[in-house]
Amino acid sequence: MLRPVAAVALVALAARADACTFCGENVRTQPTLRMHYAQAKVVLHGTLKNPRFDVKTDEGFTDLHATAALKDDAARGGQNVLVIRRYLPVIGDTPPDFVAFYAVADGKLAYTFGVPGPAAVVKYLKGAAELEAADAPTRLAYFFKHLGSADPTVAADAFVEFARASDADIVKGAKHFDPATLRKLIADEKTPGERLGVFAFLLGACGGPADAAFLSGALKQSPLPERVRDSFGGLLAGYVMLAPKDGWAFTAAVLADDGQPFAARLSALGTVRFFQAARGAECKADVLKCCAALLPHGDFADQAVEDLRRWGYWDLSAEVFAQFGKPTHAAPIVRRCIVRYSLTCPNDDAKKFVAAVRQTDPKLVETVEAQLKLFEK
Repeated sequence: MLRPVAAVALVALAARADACTFCGENVRTQPTLRMHYAQAKVVLHGTLKNPRFDVKTDEGFTDLHATAALKDDAARGGQNVLVIRRYLPVIGDTPPDFVAFYAVADGKLAYTFGVPGPAAVVKYLKGAAELEAADAPTRLAYFFKHLGSADPTVAADAFVEFARASDADIVKGAKHFDPATLRKLIADEKTPGERLGVFAFLLGACGGPADAAFLSGALKQSPLPERVRDSFGGLLAGYVMLAPKDGWAFTAAVLADDGQPFAARLSALGTVRFFQAARGAECKADVLKCCAALLPHGDFADQAVEDLRRWGYWDLSAEVFAQFGKPTHAAPIVRRCIVRYSLTCPNDDAKKFVAAVRQTDPKLVETVEAQLKLFEK
């Protein structure tokens, strides 16, 4: 059962509708087996035999000996041996099972996609196909059960289903997720690194105090293992969801620490942006503390200043302007960001700052003003 704080967080996060935030773009754009099945006219299960090349054209061919039709069309004409125009290696004397997806073009079958087809894949695909009209929580409950499948095709496809799901749908399906399963997947060194952040976000949606401690322990390792560093943003989001006070304090500390890996700090900033977009005013105070932690650091100050400007957060105007003359903030991109912030900020100190910079570096102010006018068009 969710704690009250976690329940409030989930309601706020449910407003998001984009694909899962903590999945890579290359993952969340992949079509799933369920999608391939829905689009195909014919889906056949069988075995691959006789892979070969045409020496004249260098084209590959492999025979599919179909043993079952998971989805059929008259265009197949009862054929049980079909030639796939691909070279699909067959190893040993026992060819692997295979599931092939076909479209129909000009009344003929056209191979579009295929995957290894042991019994586990076929059973999974049949179950997934029945979910086409089901609501998101029901679909995700089904795919959650397969995230830890021993079959790599099944586990990978179930993960992509979550990668393609919106944050809101993930939150709605949280009651169907098992924290123990997620902790096991996150701790398993064999779990692909790209999945850790998503699993941590799921854990944040369904876990409790013990899970917060688990994520905290993963995040506070020194040095950070590569797989944790690469998934830092999702792990951090899960921690903040489960333990807001400690999670936000840790986030600000990471952002303020030059000793942290650059990638971890950048991921932490991404997590701050996620919560700002998801919760808005509810987490503004924590977001401001995180931005304040970044302002003194020349390598990140421009990003924090621009975020504050985009969000219309003018509370830190004095701190922003105080960075302008520092040698650590002399990079043109940082100076331009601070001036752009000042030209947008309605505070009195912003007007004084602009007037002062206009006296010492009028060209800089004019350049930024011109840029702002371009964006306004």
